[in-house]
Amino acid sequence: MSYEDGPVDALSALADGEVIDLSQTLEEGMPVVPTHARYSHTLYESYERGDVACHYRLTLGEHTGTHIDAPLHFIAEGDAHYDIASIELEKLIGRAATIDVADIERNTTVPVERIKQWEAEHGDLREGDRVLFRFSWDRHWAPGSAGTQYMADWPGLSGEAAEYLTDTGVALVGCDTAAIDVAHDESFPAHYELLGNETYIVENLTALDALPPFSLLITLPLKIEDGSGSPIRAVAIVD
Repeated sequence: MSYEDGPVDALSALADGEVIDLSQTLEEGMPVVPTHARYSHTLYESYERGDVACHYRLTLGEHTGTHIDAPLHFIAEGDAHYDIASIELEKLIGRAATIDVADIERNTTVPVERIKQWEAEHGDLREGDRVLFRFSWDRHWAPGSAGTQYMADWPGLSGEAAEYLTDTGVALVGCDTAAIDVAHDESFPAHYELLGNETYIVENLTALDALPPFSLLITLPLKIEDGSGSPIRAVAIVD
């Protein structure tokens, strides 16, 4: 079975391939966007207290940890203004291309030429593909003050590169940074271009260095009514 050759059978891939976890662990003190809710995990029932079961309350934002953006996260009206519960699930399972851009400097963006260079080496991106950008920024991920760098000066995708991907018709774009747009660019060109064309965004991925150029990607969200996004458990299946 080869992911380069086109559509793959998900059941066969699961049976024959290796499963790679691409998700950050949810834990207190984890990096979050300063304007977003911080994560907490509060014990409500426990055996030590005499309860018959154990459970915790979770407090988190829709964009906490490894997560997916719904179009309405940035798109205020029109055909692309819909929530995470209305997302097209078939776009979230299928062939993914992983583009290594770890040499891109902080606070800079991936140009269109870099994507075309990757295509020349590995094959053309196709309509319906998912595209993951490995910046290797997850090396900065850590709870507490040790993770301060993760939320500062990360690289991103240029607006022109985002437009190239939507012209190609890709279904989803992911990254191992806090956001697909470069840090401190509050015009959010990649977000508007991708979500405005119903190309979903996955952020805060990890372990992209374990992926070959092509793999099978699964990125399923919670079904949240009116949700602007959702935490996910992202996994890849590799030959």
